[in-house]
Amino acid sequence: MNEWIVINKPIDVEADIPLEEQAPIEVKQQYNEFYKNKFVAWRNDQLNLFGCIKNNRSISAKCSEAIILELYEMEPAKGTGYVGLAVKSDIGKTVVIIAHTRHSEKSLTWLKEIQPILAKTFKLQENYEYYGKDA
Repeated sequence: MNEWIVINKPIDVEADIPLEEQAPIEVKQQYNEFYKNKFVAWRNDQLNLFGCIKNNRSISAKCSEAIILELYEMEPAKGTGYVGLAVKSDIGKTVVIIAHTRHSEKSLTWLKEIQPILAKTFKLQENYEYYGKDA
């Protein structure tokens, strides 16, 4: 692993990795041996991959396809709204979603805290996209 960092995730934060299992076997083995039950961001230049893993949830993306780590938000109005972190390509296409949930201040605050950490680890630019209110 070129990068392997543990991210503090409070128990009351709803935002989480989607129900996927995309991490390569090398990542899963190291995670299960040393970091079980933790939220971990990793990057492996030899595999041309990076991602996040927590228990049985993991996402990964090709380093060569990713340019931006975007924090996005839609505030609640008539509905619940939502917040999330997505990796985008150079043409703005979503490569992978790192975390997504209904809008809550705790989740939004946590995503704001981890965005610069993940952007540095994954070598991505940061962006913020506000979608307004869900009315």
